[in-house]
Amino acid sequence: MSDWNEDSGYHCLLIAILCGVDVAESKLLYKYGPGHPLCKKILKKKLTAKETERMGKEAAGNAMYRLRMAGYTLEEISNAFGCYPSTAKRRIEKAKERKENMYGRPKQDRSDL
Repeated sequence: MSDWNEDSGYHCLLIAILCGVDVAESKLLYKYGPGHPLCKKILKKKLTAKETERMGKEAAGNAMYRLRMAGYTLEEISNAFGCYPSTAKRRIEKAKERKENMYGRPKQDRSDL
């Protein structure tokens, strides 16, 4: 376990850049080390989506929807696809609507809103 000192922020920044993790995860990796069970889980679950540049919006939205249903957070999904979390959320909602329409579920009536 590492003590926090004046250089710790730089170490966390390097961990974040080299391991491809966010700030909170890099702080945990710095504090506990890569051998800790929590840190192993972070490094194992880190999502990397290759080939996302060639996907169209609809295909990317469907993939994002499947990842969301698998338990990934919006931040993890947006990092994998190189977009903002709000973009990922919007594409997931559109993919969900397409799926509901495909299976014949009625749309919600919004006329009273």
